[in-house]
Amino acid sequence: MKKTLLVASLATLFATPSMANNTLYGDFRASLNTGDLNGADNNAKIENNASRFGLKGSQGNDGLKAIYHLEMGANNDSNGDALTARFYFAGLEGSMGKLIYGRMSTPYKMTGVAQDPFYDTSAGAGNAGSNYGYSSLINGFTDNSFAYYSPSFGGLSFNASASIDDSAEDNHAYAAGIQYKAGGFTAGVNHMMIDDTATSATVAGSDGLDSATRVYAGMKMGAFGVNASYEMLEKTAGGDDATLMNVNATFKMSSALTAAASYGKVEDGIGTSGLNASGDNITAGIFYNVLPKTTVHALYTNTDYDAAAVADRDGVAIGVKQMF
Repeated sequence: MKKTLLVASLATLFATPSMANNTLYGDFRASLNTGDLNGADNNAKIENNASRFGLKGSQGNDGLKAIYHLEMGANNDSNGDALTARFYFAGLEGSMGKLIYGRMSTPYKMTGVAQDPFYDTSAGAGNAGSNYGYSSLINGFTDNSFAYYSPSFGGLSFNASASIDDSAEDNHAYAAGIQYKAGGFTAGVNHMMIDDTATSATVAGSDGLDSATRVYAGMKMGAFGVNASYEMLEKTAGGDDATLMNVNATFKMSSALTAAASYGKVEDGIGTSGLNASGDNITAGIFYNVLPKTTVHALYTNTDYDAAAVADRDGVAIGVKQMF
């Protein structure tokens, strides 16, 4: 009886006119990995590729509306919590652009997510997130943040963000970016001032960084697409900047089948393994849309770290992405 009442209450809530723009959604992502992707030779394992469950909505009209978006990570086995924090923000959106505030992906991160065809697959060092050649700043979620996205002015738009350090150090982070988009061509630059001397990083993925600059471009021509990214990371400890590069291409072989490949390289990196460590990577894969919201993929990835004592990351992943 209680379950029936709960279902009826939820149905009434989402049918209410003032709540009509709410959307409940989910995204199951997992892969079967073999090889060295899990830290052991020929170790087969099923990995969660950042499965998620969320709720988003708006109230108002096209002139000005209030928006919100809550998303949680969803565990697909019994290891760990069933749900974990991803992001939760609210904001305002209208003819003057979009302003959001809360826990979020930074604009710096989102320009990288848009480029990476292997994002949230086991090509990423943590079996999710960005592929090698994109920095740790293209991953994770940042607390206590504000971000503004402008409308497009003849194809030109800009963004800005601030992330507030609420610890005793007061090491706030600020970023700005500009992007030009026309037809199938996109190009832009983002810069972030971090000054990460705090006990914990103000921006997700910013440990050991003072600043970061990323220049990127992409082109879509019919069934073919290509993207290039170049990042420079200024280290808190000094020394030469770490430089990261990723070039990737996609080819739509049919309405349901897409092939993708990428090459990533890091020089003067940070640490001996992970996204910011020196080395290079090749990744290739195919993605097949079984249904409009169900995609299966197979990929091969190899990361060859410069540090001789660190095991390379090499293997095959067969995965699925199923949305509702």
